[in-house]
Amino acid sequence: MRIFFAFIFFFGIHLGYTQNIQIARNYYEQSKFEKALASYETIYSRTPSNSQAVIGLAKCYRQLNRSNDAISLLNKNHQNNPKQLIYLVELAVTHNLNSQAEKTEATFNKIITLLQDNPRSGSYIGNALQQYNLLKPAIACYKIAMEQNANFVYDLEIGRMYGELGDFGNMFSSYLDYIIKKPNYIGLIKRRMDEFISEDPENETNIIFKKTLLKKNQIEPDILYNELLSWLFVQQKQFRKAFLQEKAIYKKTDDGIPQLINLAFTTRKAKAYEISKEILNFVIDNTEIESFKVNAHRELMQIRTETSSPINYAGINKKYLDLIELYGNGRYNMGILLDYARFVGFKQDKKTEAISFLKKLLKRNLPNIQKAKTEILLADILVLNDKFNQALVHYTKAEKRVKGDPLAQEARFKIAKASYYKGDFDWAKTQLNVLKSSTTQLIANDAMQLALAIEDNTKEDDSLSIVALKLYAKGELYTFQEQTQKAIDSYQQIIDKHKGNEIEDEALFKQANLFLSLNDTEKAAANFEKIIQFFPTSLLIDDTYFILANLYVSLEKTAEAKNLYEKIIFNHADSIYYVDARKKYRKLRGDDIVN
Repeated sequence: MRIFFAFIFFFGIHLGYTQNIQIARNYYEQSKFEKALASYETIYSRTPSNSQAVIGLAKCYRQLNRSNDAISLLNKNHQNNPKQLIYLVELAVTHNLNSQAEKTEATFNKIITLLQDNPRSGSYIGNALQQYNLLKPAIACYKIAMEQNANFVYDLEIGRMYGELGDFGNMFSSYLDYIIKKPNYIGLIKRRMDEFISEDPENETNIIFKKTLLKKNQIEPDILYNELLSWLFVQQKQFRKAFLQEKAIYKKTDDGIPQLINLAFTTRKAKAYEISKEILNFVIDNTEIESFKVNAHRELMQIRTETSSPINYAGINKKYLDLIELYGNGRYNMGILLDYARFVGFKQDKKTEAISFLKKLLKRNLPNIQKAKTEILLADILVLNDKFNQALVHYTKAEKRVKGDPLAQEARFKIAKASYYKGDFDWAKTQLNVLKSSTTQLIANDAMQLALAIEDNTKEDDSLSIVALKLYAKGELYTFQEQTQKAIDSYQQIIDKHKGNEIEDEALFKQANLFLSLNDTEKAAANFEKIIQFFPTSLLIDDTYFILANLYVSLEKTAEAKNLYEKIIFNHADSIYYVDARKKYRKLRGDDIVN
């Protein structure tokens, strides 16, 4: 029983000290330094060995311009407890604030010397110095910890601090060291480095990064360095050099085909079609894995379609039929079959033939996921043919086949879109409200945007708003049906006859992007400029700034582009375009480095 009461007694004392420390800390955080000082002094008088009280007192002394008291307190307590290196950190901070450079340096050196005997404290002391932005000694402390114990990996923190110091060579070197130790984090490191790398191969940091990679690879070759060189060349749009790196990886590992296909996707997206075709043909010639061959053929067919005029469609049709004959009974044939149906329905405008082809596919004994994809494409082509009710039936079947799969959410979104296209806004909104919480972020965002557009234009019994919304829906339908001029005309009716309507800015934006697809940059720019002038609070304003700024760059209107990038940087820090806008702005400004 005595032991129990003794435990309760000492526990109560400890709890009291903890509460007192928290009270003192709260005073300090509220800038009530006199009250914080009094609280810490009370704690210190009772428990002089309490490190939190010592540090709290030192901080209060500094805030109250009593630096000598802080120095005296810290020296005394370090002498009494030499293993508490945190006292030396606070002492260095105090000397540094007093501009006592020699004493600051001497204290840092003392910390480093003592850490050699106690390297476990390296990360703790390094972090403490980092909090005070004393980055060079912090780096030294982290390095001591790593030298003494191979299990300690602080290259990420060290790299970030080198970046803050503007030492980009050591920053990249530290990040590369981290990747070698933790290769699964290569995506994270690419995102970190992306802030410093630009599209310009002559940019100083690009050159530093390339040199660092090559030097590391010479000293201790590793495939990861080839992968990062490829990534760098992609950022610089030097796709042929990236292809060479990916081929080197393939030859060294015999396992680089997926990365080559991904590079082909990237080059196709950038409209670098010739190099994309070279990569895909290399894949076809150098793999026996059927899925890779099929994917490469499919991508080649997409490129042929994108780069050909309708006069060449008969030749593309024949090539599809040859591929179907070659792979028609294989495991991976469905992708080619669906691509062919899409080509026939959308590009050749043979909707009846495409519908018949897909209905025959549905009679096969297919897995549910493949049947659902077929149902969705069939429904898409029915929408292409303005047969909305039949399309809704097939979208619904697809959703039921794969409940719980992201494909089911795609089908539900298409149900909402088809209802929206035909003017059934209430039912569309019901479907969209369910999709707002979709696990697929892209669908959730698209659903939210469309639901808002419907809600804004149907919240009141305003026939004009509903007419405008129907025109807007018609414009989106025509865009889906690849009837670009009809879509432009539909949006123009909103702009001409429904000025001031909630949806006018969106009509201008959609129409501008259609003008861009036709390379009519003058009309596109005029639309974007109207959004900025008349709809400065539009939800599309940051999109408008960014697209128009890029357009101005292509038109060599540098001053106008810089102005728009600035607006994103200073007024839209939460925009998805923020990082790219900052990089592009600094390039236009002529900065040597990107930080």
